Amino acid sequence: MNELTALREAGPEAPALSPAARSAARAALLAEIDGPVRRRRPSRRTAWRLGAAGVAVGAAWTAAVVIAAPDGPGTPADSVRLVDFQMPTFPLSLDPVPDGLRPAFDGDGDGASIAAYDDPTGEHGFTLYVGDDEPELGDRDVTATEEVTVDGEDAELVRYSSTWCTGDDPVEDCPRRSSTWLTWERSDDQWVTLDAYGRYGTSTRMLQIAGSLVDRPQPATLDIGLAPAGWSVQFFKMGRVLTLVNDAYEQQEITVHVPLPEDVAPADQVRDSIMGPIGPQLDVVVHDRPAQLVLVDTGYLDQRGWFLQAQFADGTTFTLQAPDAFTQEQVLEFAEQVTHRP
Repeated sequence: MNELTALREAGPEAPALSPAARSAARAALLAEIDGPVRRRRPSRRTAWRLGAAGVAVGAAWTAAVVIAAPDGPGTPADSVRLVDFQMPTFPLSLDPVPDGLRPAFDGDGDGASIAAYDDPTGEHGFTLYVGDDEPELGDRDVTATEEVTVDGEDAELVRYSSTWCTGDDPVEDCPRRSSTWLTWERSDDQWVTLDAYGRYGTSTRMLQIAGSLVDRPQPATLDIGLAPAGWSVQFFKMGRVLTLVNDAYEQQEITVHVPLPEDVAPADQVRDSIMGPIGPQLDVVVHDRPAQLVLVDTGYLDQRGWFLQAQFADGTTFTLQAPDAFTQEQVLEFAEQVTHRP
C-alpha cells in the first residue's frame, strides 16, 4: 500500500477498521516492538503500519472453485518447493516452571533471545533475556538495589519503576509500576537478564527462578513443520506472529498471525474484511476444521497473494498470508503444519 492509499484508507476520515484490518495492523505493530528492555504487554495505542491485509473493501462472493495463482515478481508460481523445517529455539528452560505460566518467545533466524512468562491477569510475571553482551538497564527510575549471588557469581538486584500502558487513556491506562531487574553472566558469553513484576519481583522469587534455569532448548510458541526451500525466519514475536522471508527476494514474505478474538472475522465475512480481494472466498479445510481462503491484491509492489483464515484443533483462529508464488494446494499444505502452544 503506498502513502496516498494509506492516508485515504486509514486516515482520520476513513471508515471504521474491520476486524481483519485491526488484526493485520496489530501483527505489524508486534513486529515493530523491539529493544533490549521492554515490557511484554505493550500499549494498545496503535502505531499503524498497514500491510497486505489492511483496510476492508469488496463484497462477499463464496464459491467452491480453484483459483489459478498468477506468476508474481521474484519467484514464479510453479517454483516453490516445500521442505521440512525446524524452527529456531530459546536456549534455556525453567525446571520447574511456575504454575500457570507458559512462555512466549521473541527471536529471529538465529534463535529466540526473549522468553516472557505472564499470568492470565497480566499482573504477575517475568521476562528472560539471553545475549552475548552484558545488558544495561537504561533510563529507568531506580528505587533500590541489593547485592546478591547467582550461581556463585556476584550480581545486583535493581528495583525500578516505569510507565506501564494497558489501554488508550494516557492517564488512567498508563500507571507507574514497580519491577525488579537481575543480570548475571551464566556462562562464558551468555548473559541472562531476569525482569520481573508483581509477585515474581521479590528477591526470593527471582533467585529461585534464576537457579531453576537449565540448558534445554524450547521451541517457539508458533511452530511450522514446512517452509519453502531458500526461505528463512525473519522474526517471531510474543507467541502470536511469525514471518518468513525469501532469501533471494526479500519483498516476498509469509506471515502467520494469531489474532485477538475481537479481530477474528466471521467465517462468512472473511472476504469482506480484507483488502483487495480479487477472487472468491473458497471454503476449504485445515486441521479438519472449516477455513476460508481468498486470493488478494496486496497493494505492495503489484504483488498478489493468499489470505487464509483457519483454526487450530482447539478452535484458536490463525491467519496466513503468503505470496502468489504459492499454489492454492501449497498454502493449505503449509497451513496444515502450523502448530501453536499457547
